[in-house]
Amino acid sequence: MISEEYFKRYVDEFNSNADKSNAVDHFYAPDAVFRNPFRGEFRGRDALVNFFNSGQGAGHEGIREILHIKNLLIVEDRIAAQLDIEWRCFAETNYLGPRKRGDIFWGRCAAFYWYTDRKFNYVDLYLNLVEQT
Repeated sequence: MISEEYFKRYVDEFNSNADKSNAVDHFYAPDAVFRNPFRGEFRGRDALVNFFNSGQGAGHEGIREILHIKNLLIVEDRIAAQLDIEWRCFAETNYLGPRKRGDIFWGRCAAFYWYTDRKFNYVDLYLNLVEQT
């Protein structure tokens, strides 16, 4: 079973780097599926890395995404996480609407993770944009 400390390591690694390749390699199965209600479904390592990354042409172009854990429930092979998501714009972007450099916006999220052998293989995200947390 995955521990709370393991999930916190995932969030720390995810938050620490603009390039999410290592976080995806360490914590996701190679054929993992990630569902985002606004951006669609991403299948496999390359699709996940491209979606999570913030570089030019990536899914989070112009955005630095920071996850803040609010609540966490781990049962058998599933995790339910309540997260606040902070998006910091370091360039003009159209991520979830038009944004200017320096903008900060937030989302409240419920994320459901299924895993096998300590690797996430399916993630279903529910997300509401909010003005502030």
